[in-house]
Amino acid sequence: MSCHVGMGGHVVPSHYAQSFDSASSSCRTNPALCAQVAGEETVIPHAGQRLAEFGIAVGTIRAALGPEQEARIKQVLSECANEARSKVLLEHMDGKSPTPVECDEKKKFGGKVRTRAQFFGEEMHRAAFQCVQERLSVLRPGGFSLEPRYRYDQRTRRRELISVEEEQALLEEGCFNELKGTIKPDVVIHSGDPLHPKFVYDFKFPCKNTSEVGWCLYSRGPYAGRRQNDVYKEVLGTQPSRVLHG
Repeated sequence: MSCHVGMGGHVVPSHYAQSFDSASSSCRTNPALCAQVAGEETVIPHAGQRLAEFGIAVGTIRAALGPEQEARIKQVLSECANEARSKVLLEHMDGKSPTPVECDEKKKFGGKVRTRAQFFGEEMHRAAFQCVQERLSVLRPGGFSLEPRYRYDQRTRRRELISVEEEQALLEEGCFNELKGTIKPDVVIHSGDPLHPKFVYDFKFPCKNTSEVGWCLYSRGPYAGRRQNDVYKEVLGTQPSRVLHG
């Protein structure tokens, strides 16, 4: 399985037309594409990219993150994945799963020409993010971020958080090179500071009901030849986990 990395650091999987992997993957990979199509990054609510809530003592958050809450977080993510998939399929397929041919069908979906799998992936991610935002804001206020973007210096091994405002400004000004090599995981659990992640999660929505949804391989860019999960682990210091429906 191969992936293509560009300026965004996220990946475009080779099974893209076969999965509900987010259409934002391609946008993260190539911010130029985001700008051209009015920005898939701007479609996903920016509020989710910030800290969920403010004013919570870091010590309080840290103390609350034990095995029981970790298990509850995983349960919430799984529930949100299931609900997001069901919601999108109910809206667009009368609740039925698309056939392989329907997954691969390419035409204008949601105002953009793409495969049905790409469109559903975007919609499912959007629904999942909304679900996670609502539930983790109650379960873990101030201790999670949705779609934070990180810049990483491989030489110094230092990571930097790019704010939503900075990211949007760079996209609008066409400074796409400034986002080269950045990564953007779906969900980061932390103790009040997203620069110190505790757990990292990425949603994966297989379109053809495949049971095997692996981590993609970067085919070019600063991480060429490496798996997405390995890059996430190096940059964020923790092993990422996939979130699947079912």
